[in-house]
Amino acid sequence: MLEALANGTQLTPGQRELVGSMARSGRRVQLAIAPAGTGKTTAMRTLGAAWTESGGTVIGLAPSAAAAKALADQLDVPCDTLAKLTWSLDHPDQPQPAWMAAIGADSLVVIDEAGMADTLSLDRAIEHIVGRGGSVRLIGDDRQLSAIGAGGVPADIEAAVGACRLVEVLRFDDPAEAEASLALREGRAEALGYYLDHDRIHVGDMATMAHAVLDAWTQDHANGLDAANARPDQGPRHRAEPARAAAPPRRPHHARSRHRVGRRLHRSRRRPGDHPRQRPPVAGRQP
Repeated sequence: MLEALANGTQLTPGQRELVGSMARSGRRVQLAIAPAGTGKTTAMRTLGAAWTESGGTVIGLAPSAAAAKALADQLDVPCDTLAKLTWSLDHPDQPQPAWMAAIGADSLVVIDEAGMADTLSLDRAIEHIVGRGGSVRLIGDDRQLSAIGAGGVPADIEAAVGACRLVEVLRFDDPAEAEASLALREGRAEALGYYLDHDRIHVGDMATMAHAVLDAWTQDHANGLDAANARPDQGPRHRAEPARAAAPPRRPHHARSRHRVGRRLHRSRRRPGDHPRQRPPVAGRQP
């Protein structure tokens, strides 16, 4: 922690407590609940540096490739997906990734976004890592978007054996906005008061709001800012085309990819054994 401070990284009391607990608890598996913006990345980077300098190795896992890439950039350690680990366990005849073969008694495996991982994948990963003598640190948010498969195990772990927590939001300069983000995360209606007072909520019919979103998106891109928008439909196509033309170039989209997807969905509706050209029999006719 002193080294992090000397290098310009100021840890909050909560971050220092989390790093100290996860480094010295002696637990093979430990959970940290960290809402967005509470500085979990800085804490995990400090923990990883301490573990490495003590002679150990650190590996990162995440539910998605994008999350694994982000974790690798943040921790500067080998990172991959949970799916890669479980796939390798299911295919022992295939060569294992180097990071997986290196897991041993001095290994610390950080599983980021643990709340978005399904329980079965987490169970298999933890069983394998602990079975090889390694230690696991689960990092996530129990109020985050849950896994596609059966999930929610971080809340059960905290209820059974407890968890470390980061509660101070560092992402916002305005303390009131930080509190509002936590209240919104907890589903408290009074959180809307802050956003209404600061003109963050706009009301209108679908067409009006679609135009407003597109105008804001276009203006951001014109100012050189990255921007994203989410809408329940495609919005006004006649206005979207000029905006797309002015936006930064994107990866070419193959013209036939929609057809492939549609054909794939159509085939998925067939019953087992159906021939692609076979039609269902019509009553009163011979098949």
